Amino acid sequence: MTQQAFEQADWEAVIAAHPLESHDPAEWLRYGVALLHTIESGPEQGRQQQQAALAFVQAQKEGAMPAAVEAVQRQAVLLNLRDALEQAGVTGLKGPDQPR
Repeated sequence: MTQQAFEQADWEAVIAAHPLESHDPAEWLRYGVALLHTIESGPEQGRQQQQAALAFVQAQKEGAMPAAVEAVQRQAVLLNLRDALEQAGVTGLKGPDQPR
């Protein structure tokens, strides 16, 4: 599953698409980001946040550097903030990788 597909998928689709037997730290990082991006408010929110956190822990167990984990978590937060601001009607935002 591509990064764009992860970002546009729902919670169950993201989980179903991830190979849990993977030993690729990058795959676990993508999975954690996808899970963070699909969290919705509600009774399952805590469980969803826990699953995302566990994906990042697994990425480190598979060899991901802590700085890489922090970077993808930061990117996910920035994307979620940008989406929330756009939904609130704030326009003209630049992405984290675009010049200001």
